Amino acid sequence: MTDSFEVEGRPVSWVRDGALRGRPMVVLAHGAGAPYTHPFMVGAAEGLAARGCCVVRFHFPYMEAAQREGKKKGPDPQRRLLATWRAMLDRAVAMRGRGPLVIGGKSMGGRMASMLLAAGDAPEAVGAVYLGYPLHPPGKPEKLRADHLADVPVPQLFVQGAKDKLCDPARLRPVLRKLKDVEHLELEGADHSLARSRKTPMAEADVWLDAVADFVRRVSA
Repeated sequence: MTDSFEVEGRPVSWVRDGALRGRPMVVLAHGAGAPYTHPFMVGAAEGLAARGCCVVRFHFPYMEAAQREGKKKGPDPQRRLLATWRAMLDRAVAMRGRGPLVIGGKSMGGRMASMLLAAGDAPEAVGAVYLGYPLHPPGKPEKLRADHLADVPVPQLFVQGAKDKLCDPARLRPVLRKLKDVEHLELEGADHSLARSRKTPMAEADVWLDAVADFVRRVSA
C-alpha cells in the first residue's frame, strides 16, 4: 500500500509492508542520504514484515523532491523533519487502530524519532528502534548528539556497527549506561550501514532483524 500527504505544502509519500490485523506497527524513517526505496530500507521493511510486523516507510520532503527531480538535496530543517514525523504518526495511528506502535529509523531518521519522543510528541509509541544511530558527526566523536536520549519515555534499542564512523562504541557505551530502559546490539565488523561488506550489505541482516523483531514483540506485549 502506498499513499501521500503534504507537510508545509510539500508532498511526502509513504509505503506499507505487511498486514495490519493483529500485528504491531513499526514506522521507519530513512537516513540523510538515501530514500525509503534504498535496499537497506526495503530489506528492513520486508524482513520485519516477514517476522510478524506491519512496517511503514516514508520520505521527508527533501527526499521526496530529490526522487521526483532526480537530483540530490540536503535535509530539511529540523523543524520540518519533526513535523513530517508527527504527520506520519497521525496517519499511522489512524491505520493501526489500537495496536502497538514502535518508531525509529536509519541514522538521521532514527535520531529525529528520538527527538520527537523526548519532546513528548509521540505519546502513542511503546518503543524506539535506532538502526545506526548517528551519535556524532564523522571524525568528531566529542560532539555527541545524546543529551535528549534520557528524556525518551519508552524502551530504546540501538543497533550499531562496531566500525560505525558516526558512532564510536567507546563513546556510546557511557551514554547507554545513563539510560534506564535500553538495549544495545553491536555488530562486530559492521559499518554505519550495519554491513561488513559493501558488496553484500544485507548478508548478515538476519541477526539484527531477529533482534529488532524480538524487541518489538516484547515492548508490544
